[in-house]
Amino acid sequence: MFKPSNRSDIETFRALDNLQAVNEKIAQGADIIRLEAGQPCFGAPQAVLDYAHEILSADPRQGYTDALGMVPLRERIARYYKDHYGVEVSAANIAITVGSSAGFIMAFLAAFDAGDTIALCTPTYAAYKNILKSLDLKIVEIPTSAETNFQPTVEVLKNAPQTFDGIIINSPSNPTGTIIDESEFNAICEWCTSQGVRLISDEAYHNISYDHRAETALKFTKNAIVLNTFSKYFAMTGWRLGWVVTPPDLTPAMKKLCESLFVSAPTLSQHAALKVFDHLDDLDAYVAHYKKNRDILMDGLPKAGLTKLSACDGAFYIYADISEYADNSEEFCMRMVEEAGVSATSGLDFDTARGHHFIRISYAGTPEDMVEACNRLESWLLRFSNTKKQQHAG
Repeated sequence: MFKPSNRSDIETFRALDNLQAVNEKIAQGADIIRLEAGQPCFGAPQAVLDYAHEILSADPRQGYTDALGMVPLRERIARYYKDHYGVEVSAANIAITVGSSAGFIMAFLAAFDAGDTIALCTPTYAAYKNILKSLDLKIVEIPTSAETNFQPTVEVLKNAPQTFDGIIINSPSNPTGTIIDESEFNAICEWCTSQGVRLISDEAYHNISYDHRAETALKFTKNAIVLNTFSKYFAMTGWRLGWVVTPPDLTPAMKKLCESLFVSAPTLSQHAALKVFDHLDDLDAYVAHYKKNRDILMDGLPKAGLTKLSACDGAFYIYADISEYADNSEEFCMRMVEEAGVSATSGLDFDTARGHHFIRISYAGTPEDMVEACNRLESWLLRFSNTKKQQHAG
């Protein structure tokens, strides 16, 4: 008689299931090098924690803030866009959200009606599809490949299988770590404007880049919805805080949605976020740590036998092609944990059509773990290959 809604009939988030499974194995005493979790190994700088403690002691009540967030924090984010990108953003058009996940929900509700079509450029972050489906939005998947750095181009968009009302861009990307070329990003923004396509730019991994930085979509267009989070570069994952920059035409809708869906983002988290902008040097040191890890893997993984790797210009991910070893990346990851003691995430989370040939490797751990992971994978992949050859010979 009773049943769950069709909107809740979404795919499982394999990365989180994988995270839980690895947690359970470690709790049972397993020795596992963790390359599956997409979160920083660091927390907020100590000065931020001390400040949060002071705020909580001074005001244990911590009541609601304005629906769009504390004005000083929104003003500080606006100044950050001016200082870092050279882009003018009005604090009035910034909404502080319960992580960028809540920001996506409100942005999609504000900008699109049920039945509208949103384009995803695969491989892409798994939760996009699930959020869109739960909001009764249609999805068109546009495949990208290593030839376009696993990012869209205007030509790729022109050749999409159908028209669409909006498109999500993620640069640096989860799961590939690739960055859209600045000139191509500009061309994509111009094309979206000319076609009446609303651009949603997920900039969660901005400032975690190595050889060249990622530019905000706001540098190229005033029509985009831009989302960011305090979970990645700012290393405040569990504080559950993010922000959305909307065009002025969407700001009233965002305010009403904030009021009724979430009331306001966590107050203590907002105070801590305001303070973290005083400690960007600490955060940049975290990025230097990730770069060291990336360099270790980009040298060690090919020696171990994984030679087809994404460019990983930013974020803390490598997307590795494992097609010469297996046709089932989920099974491959399970065996890798059991037999090599190294965890990674199946590419099926990011691309249901082609992800069976890929795994995502996260390098937000320690340099020592990266070295040990390469050593373990080298010996395991050799055994794996020899076993596969023997099976074929038999």
